[in-house]
Amino acid sequence: MIKKLVQLIVIVGCMMNLSACSQIIVTWQEEVKLNDGRIIVVEQKKRSDGRIAREAWLTINLPEFSAKPLVWHENLDPLILNVNEGRLYVVGIPPTVREARLYGNPTPPYIGFLWERDSWKRIPFEQIPEAIYATNMLIESFPPKDTTLLTLAKKKSVEVNGDPTLPKYFKRIDPTFVY
Repeated sequence: MIKKLVQLIVIVGCMMNLSACSQIIVTWQEEVKLNDGRIIVVEQKKRSDGRIAREAWLTINLPEFSAKPLVWHENLDPLILNVNEGRLYVVGIPPTVREARLYGNPTPPYIGFLWERDSWKRIPFEQIPEAIYATNMLIESFPPKDTTLLTLAKKKSVEVNGDPTLPKYFKRIDPTFVY
């Protein structure tokens, strides 16, 4: 009897561990205001293991860069998607030390990408234009539950990007920030 009870406890424990490690993919659309005043809708998708987003995808429709949707996919939390002087940029930040190591532990920890011809090219921090330093994407890893469209108004709300307790280095790139 005790042996069966121990087996049952072990099986239940294993099942709980598996469910805790399960991966979840969350997808939503997000309004993003570009520096030129345009508001575009971007599809954002994130894969998490538990509560930490480990991968992110952005699907972007900007006809001046491509007739087909552009997809950015990295192990980062995207903070900025913007156009400056006719060039398209995405800037992300590693969600944990594990992802920071994947990208070479950059200091500051912002990782920039530039769309060139038909692919994303990683660029050094110094090539991220200061004109796009302000965050315009969702700062938190995930939007409020059951969000299908994250509007600019909702993004600015206290419960999302407008939370005064959010560190300043998430709201605007800080060249002096170190993890």
